[in-house]
Amino acid sequence: MPVQQTSRLLPYRSDQLFQLVLDIEHYPEFVPGYRRARIVRRGDDALDVEQTVGFGPATFTFHSTAEFQAPARIFIRATDGPFRRLDVEWRFVEEAGGCRVSAETHYQLHGLLAPVLAGWLDFLVPRLLDAFAARAAKLYAAEA
Repeated sequence: MPVQQTSRLLPYRSDQLFQLVLDIEHYPEFVPGYRRARIVRRGDDALDVEQTVGFGPATFTFHSTAEFQAPARIFIRATDGPFRRLDVEWRFVEEAGGCRVSAETHYQLHGLLAPVLAGWLDFLVPRLLDAFAARAAKLYAAEA
């Protein structure tokens, strides 16, 4: 199962970045490839989400569960759509100068378009923190 890890120190509080990552319904506004995201169930420490992602004319819809421990961790798992399995773990650790945001992604794909989707994920995942950093700057710049 391919694994991708990325980490960055951002000049914001962990609670701000935690809420930004948990605000899944706004991903289509700033995460490349996101077409739609809808929370279908909210719990005290979990969300069930329906998401549609794509590139060009190809789109894929899948469901995921985001379990969270505010403001330190979000764990996302999907096992439908094009994913045999998708796990994304976000961690938020306060450090001098801000918050260290780390994301680790594991995925297995199935279906005829798996090689194409794998190429898209290999392109997208390393850029996720760029998208979140830009969104944080837009939302929180006045507070930093």
